[in-house]
Amino acid sequence: MNLDLRSRKGLRMAVAAAAIGAVLALGTVVTAAVRDLGPTPQQEVASEGVRISVPAEWPRNATRCGTPMRDTYIVDVDLIAGCAVLPIPRVDYAEIKRANLDLDPVAQLATGASEAFGHSVLRGGDVLPDGRTRQVVVVPDRDVVLVAVSSNPAVAEAIARSLRVD
Repeated sequence: MNLDLRSRKGLRMAVAAAAIGAVLALGTVVTAAVRDLGPTPQQEVASEGVRISVPAEWPRNATRCGTPMRDTYIVDVDLIAGCAVLPIPRVDYAEIKRANLDLDPVAQLATGASEAFGHSVLRGGDVLPDGRTRQVVVVPDRDVVLVAVSSNPAVAEAIARSLRVD
């Protein structure tokens, strides 16, 4: 391409090309800087005899009517009857709960036998209709279910893999 910088059109095209190049270069630098920050800081959460690691910025029980309203971890919450939040927010969360394993439909997703710290566990998961990944770990001898939901499958998997049985 031959640009005549003496014409207005040629000058505008050269300025636009330089601006686009600068934006692309800045995007590359920012992306590299974010990637170099390393893993997200984590916090350990314990409930019902198990421990997991979740992102440090996640607050405890940021729910309304039992529904996560922002990225959060959910522990020690009793059933909440008589209210619902619609539409359900598309947020990441981890939940540790005691459950009747024969009746809990989420617990039924965990069918793959595994072990965690000397305890038999079942692992499984699926993809929710909104595209988020759901990982489930069941600790049968504790009647405990861990549910990790995230729009980033690696986050859900990391939370599920972090399970420790006390």
